[in-house]
Amino acid sequence: MSNLSNKIALVTDACSELGTAIVEELVSKGLKIVGLSSDINKLKALVDELKGKPGKLYPLQCDLSLPNEIESASEWIEKNLGSVDILINNASINLNWSSINGGIQELKKILDVNVLGLSLITKKVLQLLKSKGIENGSIININDICGLKWLPLASDRPISPAYACSKSALAVLTECLRLELAQSQSSIKVISISPNLVEAEITQQLPKENSRLALKPKDVVDALLYSLQTPENVLVKDLVITPIREII
Repeated sequence: MSNLSNKIALVTDACSELGTAIVEELVSKGLKIVGLSSDINKLKALVDELKGKPGKLYPLQCDLSLPNEIESASEWIEKNLGSVDILINNASINLNWSSINGGIQELKKILDVNVLGLSLITKKVLQLLKSKGIENGSIININDICGLKWLPLASDRPISPAYACSKSALAVLTECLRLELAQSQSSIKVISISPNLVEAEITQQLPKENSRLALKPKDVVDALLYSLQTPENVLVKDLVITPIREII
């Protein structure tokens, strides 16, 4: 099994409920974490909470919809840490958008973060790995089950068409990156984790009486840890996580 201690991980949207759960678990296991967030004050508060843990959190201001901030974060990592071993693409936004009545700016904002920003930060990490001669590493994309199977708008969990579009695009991008790296004989693992609704999102998407439908952030973190700790020759390509007895 892979030993995670002393590795460096980059986590996007480190201040979301899921991002915070990921950061807390990895820091407790001794990893150095570069946490990206548009809310630097919230990130710094998380740094204080994690003092005394085996690992360390480095807070960086970064809005994934702004390429210049992604570039700055990449430069900071190269100057101060050299590279990272693990990239966890956790950042994602979901706006209420209609195919008929939705504005182009809302659609653009979703795609800027969920697709374009994710693609750019992934490219920057791959460049760092190559420049430092690191032959292995892991890229984990936190997708959504709606990226694999579209959920009806009238379901218990209403899905924005723009959000579903971005997650479907992520599924394709993930598979294409995996194939490109394999063709170049790279040992970098590309992993997709696709949960159904996570409890952190519940206040916005589900009535309270349907809260049983939600996963807990820890469920996703456990899946992430499992995928990271497989032997070097084993790749968990796709993990789909739903509550037990869920009918999708």
